[in-house]
Amino acid sequence: MNMGMRNIIYFSILASLIFCDIEAQKIKITNVTTWEMIFSMSNVRLTEEFENTYPNAEITKTNVRFTPFFNVGEYWNFDYGNFIGLYTGLGIKNVGLITDERLPKVVGSDQVTDYKIVRRVYTAGIPLAIKLGNFKEHLYFFGGGEFEIALHYKEKYWTDTHSRTGSKTKSTQWFGDQAPLLMSSMFAGVQLPGGFNVKFKYYLNDFLDNSFEKGRNNDAGQPFNVSDLTRYDQSSVFYFSISWQFDTEELKKNPFTPATQYALN
Repeated sequence: MNMGMRNIIYFSILASLIFCDIEAQKIKITNVTTWEMIFSMSNVRLTEEFENTYPNAEITKTNVRFTPFFNVGEYWNFDYGNFIGLYTGLGIKNVGLITDERLPKVVGSDQVTDYKIVRRVYTAGIPLAIKLGNFKEHLYFFGGGEFEIALHYKEKYWTDTHSRTGSKTKSTQWFGDQAPLLMSSMFAGVQLPGGFNVKFKYYLNDFLDNSFEKGRNNDAGQPFNVSDLTRYDQSSVFYFSISWQFDTEELKKNPFTPATQYALN
């Protein structure tokens, strides 16, 4: 078990103890639906062995990836009084990374070409967070951890360019081996009046499975396989997001009224 998962387990135990200590008291339980816009960034690094083999290869840039779809969640708040509480639930997220890379055209050659590579994973996650603040005013800080399962992997890249023009190659896979099946993360943020919050989240393990081999890229003279992930020494991802919360019960009662009417305020 890696250090990141241990930290989340320790946090979960602490949060459970807090919850057990207050469960005999009166707890207010509310249910909210969320929609999240994610701005993800990455830190991607090539292995020293790959750089020595291909000295002209490099990661020229990592790009911000913005996605408003499909990031939704259903969460339950357990508030003890007005100042301390917990929340948990289930969320679906679309998270990924974008790199501009200069890679060999063929295995064993010094000749390189440009690629723009976009990778994303749909995940299903269960968070557990502590909340501290003024719940009546919908102003509070929160922080915790989350376990996610990687459901669907997609990769697409453009050849001979660092833009989204020219020849494109795309592949998708359910429960693909290109990403770890289980992902752990820590997050913190602030809930603001009006129903929206701002959050920072950091994945504790590499976003890609850097041991994933495809084509192996050891047959000299063969076209270089971009989907082979063994060239990466690191592929960490973190993101900032803006979320809106809607009162779930009100949405059920009046599903055709504009959702913004139900933002917590």
